[in-house]
Amino acid sequence: MENSTEQSNFIQKSARVLVIDDQEGTRTLLKRRLSIYGYEVLPAASSQIAMKILTEHSVDVIFLNMFIGGGNSYDFLKSLKGNDRHKSIPVIMMSSDSDIELVVKCIEAGAEDYLVKPLNQTLLKARLANCVAKKEAYDKEIAYLAKIEQGQKQIVAQEKMASLGVLVSSISQELKNPLNFIINFAEVSSEACGELVQKVDADKERIPQDFYAFLSGSLRKFSSNVTKIFEYGRNADKIIRFMLDQSNTSSGKKHPGNINKVISQTITMLFSTYRTNGVTTLPKIDTQFNNSIPHIQISTQAFSKAIYNVLDNAVFSVVQKFENVADAKILVKTESTSSTLEISVYDNGVGIRNEIMDKIFDPFFTTKPEGTGPGLGLSSAREVIEDHEGSIAVASIEGEYAEFTISLKKTSGGG
Repeated sequence: MENSTEQSNFIQKSARVLVIDDQEGTRTLLKRRLSIYGYEVLPAASSQIAMKILTEHSVDVIFLNMFIGGGNSYDFLKSLKGNDRHKSIPVIMMSSDSDIELVVKCIEAGAEDYLVKPLNQTLLKARLANCVAKKEAYDKEIAYLAKIEQGQKQIVAQEKMASLGVLVSSISQELKNPLNFIINFAEVSSEACGELVQKVDADKERIPQDFYAFLSGSLRKFSSNVTKIFEYGRNADKIIRFMLDQSNTSSGKKHPGNINKVISQTITMLFSTYRTNGVTTLPKIDTQFNNSIPHIQISTQAFSKAIYNVLDNAVFSVVQKFENVADAKILVKTESTSSTLEISVYDNGVGIRNEIMDKIFDPFFTTKPEGTGPGLGLSSAREVIEDHEGSIAVASIEGEYAEFTISLKKTSGGG
């Protein structure tokens, strides 16, 4: 009684069955019977048609005639079981021939069961239900193992991120003190050079002309160099501050903030970082802000980090696609709905391949050349956004565009 109940449950599942037989009568009969039992049936008159069906559909059980087109189906069965995508599908062989040797051969090759034509209705129901149950159990096991593997990867990634955060924080802190000295002394030296230039110009008439030209030129050149040291030192200090912020995985204390202002400041920061690294030809980033959106509770630095990482990916994408950055388009929009604040970042760059779409937010996954970054940008962005009780999604067509959409819940803490 218990077995009957279990089989009934599997029949109600509406599993999909592929029937491979070159005899139309057998295909029609099986389709009629199995449809009554609640199964979806896909008929195939040849192994070629069967493979096309398997490419386009997921299948729970296969009925395979022992002989098709004048030959036996052993080689086709072997090819099925040798295919990683199809090997887990239970195969029930069918034949009016009672060749035990061939039956055993097929079972050894991976066939799950064997039925003799004409098919007994009771055996048909029982053995099919059993195969569906095995397939369902196998699928659950694979899903469970995949979940465990994903969990293990996340633990490893989190440990790596924690270690990387400590390393980046340590290096950045060590660089801050000497960099502050460089910036301060450069500023003082620049002021001193300016005073010397004024003094030399004031005493121009009392200084020999050739010496004045040499002294004045040298001081101005020295002043220009010191000014550059000061400017690049300030830019380097901004980058170090940003690295310290990136190394902090927590979002910190939240305050009512203006999202539009944060995005504008982040764009400025992005371009400043690129120029400091010697990249002067950059695409334009257009903005389309809804100025009536309310302030919401955010950690400004952490959220700026998230936006920075999304924008950085957009810039990289369009630069990869266009030789002339004037052809590139990057647009950042903000909108307000009844319950959420929406931020979209669109670019017409190289897009995202379908096969990696579900990996782009994984820690340490990157499509950028080696040495350009550890692949933490989008994973870090998602972490910050989720900490703000928001979500980030992506839509893309490879070679055409990518658009990231951030949704944040509105709060009552804004002004």
